[in-house]
Amino acid sequence: MAKKSGESCVSILFKMTLLVLILVTVVVVGVFFAYQKLNDFFNRGGTVIVPDFRGRHIAEIYRSQPEGIEIVRRDEKYDDRHLKDHVIAQFPEPGTVVKPGKKVLLSISLGLQKVNVPDMVGANMREVDMALMNSQLAIGDRAYVFSDKIAPDRIVGQSPLPSEEYGVNKEVDLLISLGRRPESYPLPSLVGVTLDEGKNRLKAWGFNFGRIFSKRDPARPKFQVISTNPAPYTPVRKGDVINFLVSAGDDAGTATSEDLRRFEVYAGAAAERMADRPAPAPSQPAAPPKILIAQDNVSVPQPVEPPRVIQTQSQREMSFVMPDGFMPKEVKFIHITDGGRQQIYAGAHKPLELVKVRVPVVPNSKVQIYINDVPIEERRIEP
Repeated sequence: MAKKSGESCVSILFKMTLLVLILVTVVVVGVFFAYQKLNDFFNRGGTVIVPDFRGRHIAEIYRSQPEGIEIVRRDEKYDDRHLKDHVIAQFPEPGTVVKPGKKVLLSISLGLQKVNVPDMVGANMREVDMALMNSQLAIGDRAYVFSDKIAPDRIVGQSPLPSEEYGVNKEVDLLISLGRRPESYPLPSLVGVTLDEGKNRLKAWGFNFGRIFSKRDPARPKFQVISTNPAPYTPVRKGDVINFLVSAGDDAGTATSEDLRRFEVYAGAAAERMADRPAPAPSQPAAPPKILIAQDNVSVPQPVEPPRVIQTQSQREMSFVMPDGFMPKEVKFIHITDGGRQQIYAGAHKPLELVKVRVPVVPNSKVQIYINDVPIEERRIEP
């Protein structure tokens, strides 16, 4: 009986082992089969790579829409970097692998948000600031012009024009009035009149009387006007200061060499040269001046003039940056001393151009800077 029982145990163990192997095989095959079925179910039709729609027009995207992707407009908003109806952003991002039928959400641009430009012609700068701030705009370039109709510091013109549609936060360029252009007149010549007569004429013409400079001139009566500063026929305005150069007769004049340079032209230059020459010896009678005519190959002896002592004056360079704007403007530098006013520079320069002018260093003097005949700045000259 014991032998028969042992054979039965071995047989049972073999059968159980065989059964386990069969079950394991069935489970493995079932899992593999189920995996294949599930993979086919979830991956049916393959995958799709999301294209890059950013910056493209929405109509173009709809025309060339890839298969397996659904285009959806998620939102619309203003954007100054993208034109109207162009894609700003998308979800999912370009290059993402998705299943067929995936929705791609697009953000569409409404373009640059625009506002109507306010009408600022005739307004002052405070009103301009308020109007532009309320319209979400900013002040751009400024230029200045004379105007007979618009008061100073008020707007003559603007760009863009009033009521024109313009992007928010953009700049509006302004043309600002300087008021009426100062009227200028050619200064009549006062050469040859007496000093008192010259003063009376200046008062009648509306000009102010300045300083008197004199020079030795035996050929002219004492206190006769030799020239003026500004020079005769120079454009001047009412209220300008006019300086006089008069004859001192046989007396020594008060004008220095530097003073004489202020007078651009004056009569009697030949008389000045003759007066500066030493007088002839007493034994020789003074002969009248002769008119010498130079001929070809003829050497005309010239009298030797005594050396003159020229007073030098230190100068300092002054820099000025032209204001910003649309067009070149005229800048003038007026040097003001105790002796009067003198224009030391005038010229037209472009906006933001650096202007350098050498200014005489005179104690208690100053320089006034004019732009288009309008005073802009005043600087003192310190020794």
